[in-house]
Amino acid sequence: MGSRIKLMTSNVWADVFGNPVHPRDKLLAELVREEAPDVLFLQEMHPNWHAGNLKPLLKALGYAESLPALPEGQALNYTPLFYKESRLRELSNGFLLYDGLNDYASKSVSYAEFEIIRSKIRFAAASTHMYFAQNAEGEKARMSNAAQLADISRKFPSGTPFFCGGDFNCSVNSLPFYELNSRGICCASLAAKKKTNFIRTDHKYPVYDKESHRYTPAELTLEPNCESIDHIVFRGPTDILSYKVVTDERARILSDHCPVVITAAIG
Repeated sequence: MGSRIKLMTSNVWADVFGNPVHPRDKLLAELVREEAPDVLFLQEMHPNWHAGNLKPLLKALGYAESLPALPEGQALNYTPLFYKESRLRELSNGFLLYDGLNDYASKSVSYAEFEIIRSKIRFAAASTHMYFAQNAEGEKARMSNAAQLADISRKFPSGTPFFCGGDFNCSVNSLPFYELNSRGICCASLAAKKKTNFIRTDHKYPVYDKESHRYTPAELTLEPNCESIDHIVFRGPTDILSYKVVTDERARILSDHCPVVITAAIG
């Protein structure tokens, strides 16, 4: 008997641009409560995100953080993943800091293997952020990132579904994605049976006003989804039932990236 799982990814927009975390942390927690993913992938979790209200808010919603060992000298995980503790049991975890170009030591992969408590079905999940620069050096870095991510996916048995959500900083028509495809990793946006708000995920920045302490929501691009740089990819036996870009006002205040949510059938 199979099981369904729900996965959500969100680049939360690091607070290094005069863009305070509060109240964006509360908005993200509201979206997580409504979407209720089994696994949550986050990127750009800079220090104030770790020190602020988000983690307590997620804990109150029943989410635990996967806590892999980090490299010596690295204090924070910029690509953490969280999971619904009432439904999933974490079996193992790991972390990889990508080789080569790497700002803030933030381009990385956090991964874990889970067992669905009720059905005993296992799957693996990872959160990632690939290098950002849109030039030849950046593309070379992303090619290397893609190869390293593919190697991580092969740490798990071929019959274990593997999912990875994150900011790949490249579209499904890019060379790094062709590298992933050549290694058996596919994009959920292309495979999903049902697609909602099927537009580009990344967009302009929300605008913060210091005097009122309020954000003006960003405008959506309304460009084709194939131009997106935020993805959930998969490898192994699974059926992608649905794919959604979360586009409401809270999502457009949270970040310059809309969250992506998928539902998959496994087992």
